[in-house]
Amino acid sequence: MQKGIWEFNLIDGKNPTHTGGFLTGYDQRAFSQEEVVARETGQNAMDAGRNTPGITQIVFQKLQASGEQKHKILDLLELNTILGSRISVFNKEERHKLFAKSAEEFLQSDTLNALLIRDYNTCGLAGKWDRYERHDHFARLVCALNLDDKADGDASSGGSFGLGKTAYAKSSKINTVVYHSVFNPSIDTGSKHRRLMVAGVYPKHELNGVSYGGFAYYGQPTEENSKVAAPFQDEHADAVWSQISEAFGADLSRPRTRTGTDILILMDSLDLKDLKKAVEDYYFPALISSDLSVTFIDETGARDQPSVLSRDDLDQFVKLYKKAKGSEVVKEEQLQVDSFNKRANLELGRYAFQAAEPDEAKSSRNNCVAIMRGTGMVINYEKVGGDQYEPAVGVFIAHQDIYEYLQTAENAAHSEWSEHSPRLHQKFPDNGRLIVSNVNSVIKRRFIDFQKNLQPDVSISRSESGLLARLLTGALSGTKGDKGVEKPFHNPVSLSLIKKDRGTSVSTWSLKIRENEHTPAEPFSLTIMPMISLSGEKQIAIKHMDFIIKDVAGEILSNTSDPKLVYSFSRDMRLDFTVEIPNPGNKNYIVQCKCLAENGDFNVV
Repeated sequence: MQKGIWEFNLIDGKNPTHTGGFLTGYDQRAFSQEEVVARETGQNAMDAGRNTPGITQIVFQKLQASGEQKHKILDLLELNTILGSRISVFNKEERHKLFAKSAEEFLQSDTLNALLIRDYNTCGLAGKWDRYERHDHFARLVCALNLDDKADGDASSGGSFGLGKTAYAKSSKINTVVYHSVFNPSIDTGSKHRRLMVAGVYPKHELNGVSYGGFAYYGQPTEENSKVAAPFQDEHADAVWSQISEAFGADLSRPRTRTGTDILILMDSLDLKDLKKAVEDYYFPALISSDLSVTFIDETGARDQPSVLSRDDLDQFVKLYKKAKGSEVVKEEQLQVDSFNKRANLELGRYAFQAAEPDEAKSSRNNCVAIMRGTGMVINYEKVGGDQYEPAVGVFIAHQDIYEYLQTAENAAHSEWSEHSPRLHQKFPDNGRLIVSNVNSVIKRRFIDFQKNLQPDVSISRSESGLLARLLTGALSGTKGDKGVEKPFHNPVSLSLIKKDRGTSVSTWSLKIRENEHTPAEPFSLTIMPMISLSGEKQIAIKHMDFIIKDVAGEILSNTSDPKLVYSFSRDMRLDFTVEIPNPGNKNYIVQCKCLAENGDFNVV
């Protein structure tokens, strides 16, 4: 097999290129590294599979090579030579010491961990390897950054900046990635069908009097220049990949009939469970529509797949997505599904808003709308609602009429649609900003209006047995002693909820539960659920909040917004609690206590 070479770019001439801006060139916003990799991988794979038969498939596989096998990989890719000779140079710069430490660990440790990302039913990295037109996929992914014309003419494409690919190198502690791809041969590929190249993004440095920019590539020397690295091709690429597979002790073979790409991140920093969660969070539209299939394989060979429908904090977004995908119009207090009005004679899209279920209400995505534009990915969970209202969640699916406007308005992280985007103004100077601004504002306005009309949940008696009841009064923290209303049915216990004291630091209430003449002779299960809500202008609860429950000894039993205290209650039993609202200030509160008996429920306020 032909010997490979490493090519480092030189800092010389005008406008020299180096890696100094690598770590700041792509603002990943609040996304974790796992989220960035999951989003970028999904986008790339689905774009590459758009015109390829079959469901786009992605595999995330953890690999390990130890001892002699690990050193075979280092020798094969000549990483000992190029990194070992530079560690002392990197150590001279304070900002490069962490990288130098990682490189030293990489060379000296007994085990090499790596993450392999594979896609199938995709077109692979074809085109010319040394040209950067839109269809030169290999050159654009492996050999270039900051090419921002990826999606021209294709409004359904995921990316547009060309910066997301930096996620792979950033996920390697030594910024080193192996790219291997199989594709259909063509004139542009020189009739070749397979390529492999290693790309490194190292600190700029000076070695032996030569200034290097830090971009480095390992491949086979070109016929024209023995110092220029081209990708290994066909049987040479297959031979290198086979040796890497053997060293990792895994069958990573890819026959020429299985077009697609393998991205091997050396010394990765990614957690497989967090990758799975990120795929579920941002690609559930593609997953449930069977447009995407994802598999996770750990170091032991155990396989796992996304479990979107079992995620309690995600299932409501999935249900709302299905409603928004349909054509039904729903106008209810707890649920709204409809289309937004046209703007500039363009359809904007459909939305579905709903009062948040408990798991979503407790999550960081409470009062968020999942926004998307037909790529199968959630662009982001936009925080558009107000915490002063009842919790809600929503989904917005853009209409294809405005795909191109929204795509152009996206930032490099694809996390928002900004009407202030210079790219948007350049491409759509007449109405681009107006359309994108209208989309953002109408989502927020409609969602807040929906929230304002939500009422807090109240219990309704479901039994005619006389055991269960509902009591509801407009009690606020400024009142004292809550008597309730007359009822033709009987509660199995007596409750007393009385305000004892209120200061600026704490508001204290006394909750007592006693037997009464209707208490059953036999013990029964009693669940006690006090609730504290901030009161709105119309004395309606608008936000549940954390508070403290203590027993008679002063021990804290609960410090949450939805406590559940369970007892086996019987005659002669006495339960006494102190309810404390920290830092009440001058706000009004609704103080309630709901109880569930074993045969039903009753409610006292």
